[in-house]
Amino acid sequence: MMPEQEHRGQDPISLEEVISNAKEIMLRDGQHVPTLIMEAGNNLIVGQIPYMPATHEKRMDLMQFLGESAAESGRVNQLRQVFMVSEGWMSMAKENKQAEFRPSQDPERKEVLIISSIQIKEHNKQLKLFEILRDSDEQVVDLKEIIPDQGKKEDLVEIPLLDAFVQGFQLAFRTKFN
Repeated sequence: MMPEQEHRGQDPISLEEVISNAKEIMLRDGQHVPTLIMEAGNNLIVGQIPYMPATHEKRMDLMQFLGESAAESGRVNQLRQVFMVSEGWMSMAKENKQAEFRPSQDPERKEVLIISSIQIKEHNKQLKLFEILRDSDEQVVDLKEIIPDQGKKEDLVEIPLLDAFVQGFQLAFRTKFN
């Protein structure tokens, strides 16, 4: 991951700004390389992850390693919030049935753009999903927000990859300064 750093004013980056930029890239390029966006102090550090491992466990290990590396680099301190943008597959649960396939193998899967965020101090987590709609030439023509079940509360959002990144960052940061 080769991060780029940008100095911002006092205004923190918003989820809406990240969503807008991610959708613009998806519509323009037809894909979105997995991207981490870290807000630390008044700096915004953006890094792409050119390769994501195939298994969930290895992706978790990678994210923890990236968090540790960010803390150890000295370029990131006072981590305020972290965003992740990536593509993936989603299967819709069938009533009273357990999933027969992994989402990537489900013939009825949906291709999705996933945007997640953690605000560190507030312990606030957010997750937005957009179905990627393509035409017959496989060009992205639209991104349609998938609204989660209204019974789910914001604090029940699970974003294990970002959690692993933050845990790695905090562990390495504490170790560095103790």
